Amino acid sequence: MRVWPVQIWRYLDLYLTSLAAVVVGTMGLLNLANTSVIAGATLATLGMLTTASLTGRLQLRRLNATTAELTALTREGLGGPPSADRLLTTSRAGLESDLRTAGEIAIIGVTLSRTLRNQLVELRACLHRGGAVRIALIDPSDATVAEAARRSTIPDTPEIFAHRLRPSLDLLRELALSAGPGRLEMRLIGFVPAVGLLMIDPDEAHGQVRVDIYSHRFAAPEPTMALLADRDPVWYRHFRQEFEQIWSAGRPVLTAVTTGVDADDATVAIGA
Repeated sequence: MRVWPVQIWRYLDLYLTSLAAVVVGTMGLLNLANTSVIAGATLATLGMLTTASLTGRLQLRRLNATTAELTALTREGLGGPPSADRLLTTSRAGLESDLRTAGEIAIIGVTLSRTLRNQLVELRACLHRGGAVRIALIDPSDATVAEAARRSTIPDTPEIFAHRLRPSLDLLRELALSAGPGRLEMRLIGFVPAVGLLMIDPDEAHGQVRVDIYSHRFAAPEPTMALLADRDPVWYRHFRQEFEQIWSAGRPVLTAVTTGVDADDATVAIGA
């Protein structure tokens, strides 16, 4: 019963048009008005009919658009191919990830210059909480930085990657000297990984993996996607295994536990 007045208001234009048509027709039959009045009233009634028809068509168009969108979403929910625009975003060097409460952080990348600079405070806080941090980046040897340059289609300027590695190594030295009660491990890999990976609490039900798909253009925007352990179990497990595969192939160069390592040892270890 409460819906009834709303329904009347929704179709009020139709009721008024019908009433006007009846009134105009009655006036014409009974000769209650001259021809010009009848003609004007008839035109006004036709105008009301046109307006009602236009409104109906606009509502129908909106309904069709909404239906198409709901159909697309339903297909995605039923296993249809999701849009890549919904899965991928532009990477911002780890800024999309919340590391403030992480107990374990694991990162693999090429030089990680922006990621380490952006996340240094959170990495140190994780170590001070007694957490574990694992970081792997490419070996600064000539062969590996040359491969990185070739992959980025700038084969004649491998020194770019060498320059970007130096501040990363310096930041890791600093981090090692203030590791606190946590555990910091670092490895150098002798090849350029196809993707960058950032894992947060990978053993937990709320674990996350961010996957950066590296571009073949130097300094180009990189698409990234977020995988959750409870939402994306298949690909979460796949990229977690990818991380461990790359990590196992890396060369250990630094382990800092409890109060950290001696400054001279850290310098020798990372530079080895």
